[in-house]
Amino acid sequence: MIGNRDLILDRTKPEYFTFHLNHCGLSACNAGYTYGFQMRPYHLLHVIFKGTGTLWTGNQEYQLHAGQAFYIPAGSRGKYQASPENPWKYGWIGFYADSRSPFLEQVFRRQPVIDLSMPIQEMEQLILAIVAVSDRRFHSYTDAYEESDYPGEQFTALTKFSQSMEANSRLLHLFSRLLETQAADAAFASHRWNPAADAKAYIDACYCEPLKIRDVAASLHVHPNYLSTVFKKAYGQSPSEYLRMIRMEHSAMLLGLTDDPVSAIAHAVGYQNPFQFSSAFKQHFCISPSAYRKQQKR
Repeated sequence: MIGNRDLILDRTKPEYFTFHLNHCGLSACNAGYTYGFQMRPYHLLHVIFKGTGTLWTGNQEYQLHAGQAFYIPAGSRGKYQASPENPWKYGWIGFYADSRSPFLEQVFRRQPVIDLSMPIQEMEQLILAIVAVSDRRFHSYTDAYEESDYPGEQFTALTKFSQSMEANSRLLHLFSRLLETQAADAAFASHRWNPAADAKAYIDACYCEPLKIRDVAASLHVHPNYLSTVFKKAYGQSPSEYLRMIRMEHSAMLLGLTDDPVSAIAHAVGYQNPFQFSSAFKQHFCISPSAYRKQQKR
């Protein structure tokens, strides 16, 4: 007989161990290239392969260099910039996960920047392996990515369920290696009750439903006023503001990436009434959803 057993998982909270790929890629940036990120419903991990740059997030400034990774949790905002003298080459992974995941806790230790223990060449190959699922030019993804060989933006879509499953399996393999190399000695951390973090995770997972903050509070067995107080103390905004921001940013992404009707996008981000959605969108972006889509297409 051969096998294994007794997985170290909290079976009452399987969502803590669920990860879904949203997108990934590699880029060699121009000198001084700057990107400002708004609140996104997915997490972002950036890995620096060469060069240097600066990250601003959480009212902090971080000077970064090759061999480091920086983590942008869902719902965060800030910006990063490639060095004018030594611009960086980096890879990124966008993924959906419960923000209370022990994986995120053990690898990043609540810090936005870490020094990678994994060889940087291995990390680059692991990201290229995910890209290779939809872009067969990288079928031998043991080679390094060079911007001169793939100039401009060259994104390929995952159009089959089999591709999505394969890409996600390679994402999980990357995360397993990251956990193995970054947190080999870390003890398994059980989740401590934190109503603000629990509410944020609830909203991250359910913003696409017709969600009310009183529903979130009820699920946590706390009063809505108490939840608003602890949430604002932890994240600088009320739960309602956070929910609206996530919905708006995700709807903007859908408007730019799909041809779905505005009414369908409204339903996809939790609005039962398309007119209510359009009004909220215009209030947030100072432009209507249809005009925003035309602007993005141009």
